[in-house]
Amino acid sequence: MSSTSPISDGFRTAFREPAIALAEIAWRWSFGLAALALAAASLFAYLDTLRITNIELLALRGHARWLIADAIAHILHGSPRLVRVAAIVLPAIFVLWVAAATIGRAATLKALLRRESSVALAPQLGLNILRASVVLASLIGYLGVLILAGRAAVSDTDVRPGIFLMVFVVLGTVVTMVRSRLNWFLSLAAIPAARDRHDTFTAIREAVGLFRRHPRTFAGAGAVFGAIRGVLFAFCTVVCLLALSLADKVPPAVTVFFLGVITLAYFAVVDFLYIARLAAYVAIDESDRTPPAAVAPESLSPAPEAPPMPDLPLVSEPGLPGPEGATS
Repeated sequence: MSSTSPISDGFRTAFREPAIALAEIAWRWSFGLAALALAAASLFAYLDTLRITNIELLALRGHARWLIADAIAHILHGSPRLVRVAAIVLPAIFVLWVAAATIGRAATLKALLRRESSVALAPQLGLNILRASVVLASLIGYLGVLILAGRAAVSDTDVRPGIFLMVFVVLGTVVTMVRSRLNWFLSLAAIPAARDRHDTFTAIREAVGLFRRHPRTFAGAGAVFGAIRGVLFAFCTVVCLLALSLADKVPPAVTVFFLGVITLAYFAVVDFLYIARLAAYVAIDESDRTPPAAVAPESLSPAPEAPPMPDLPLVSEPGLPGPEGATS
């Protein structure tokens, strides 16, 4: 068992082996670019199917915002193609993410666990299917929360935005917490699945047991990495807002380039932090598997011998025979 904290072990591993972080960035960004390309191509293909009349085109070129909004709503009204495109694109992105996450997580865990043999893909595939399903369920949950908040806020005579905001925030927070907790356990389950080749549900059970044995350690590591990510997000947000405030003084291309660089740098650092956190969890798992070192008893030195007693003359009592057996 390491004498250092799991957080230190995680950062040490991430800095000493940057190839693991680069592999994490590679599979995440590859998926992101492919998903964006697929979504953009589908969107442009959908827009090409729309029919725009001259009146709508005139409204779009005007400066009245309400006319522009009305023209867009009229263009999109009654077009079922958007639903069809979403029904094709979303499952494709779902499958693409599951494939990329399975291969990428197997590669990073093989390096973190220092395994010579390859990591079994079947348990990772099952875990990532569950993770994607949790995200899909959370999206449906947010939609349901939106509908409930809208019904709670609208009455026969009035619309109450405060009620809508309160219901949406409370129920949306519950959905977010449930999604985050389930996703966290599924992410942690990838470690025992890779180390011991457990099946999907056995790995989840092992992850729950590992958390129950070390709740404070996991909570401390999560708090540290979460705080670092929060500070990083706040810093990048301030920098982006500053760049937008100066957009009228510099060419638009410079502003877009700067915002793109800041965004990519943020995602790169977040992926690095994810690997450091995963390495910290691996360290916790290794410490849990390492039995406590048996303390060898110290060799006991032989007890010092008692000093020899001096020879004292034997004195006989009166009336008793002396040491020589003589009588007085």
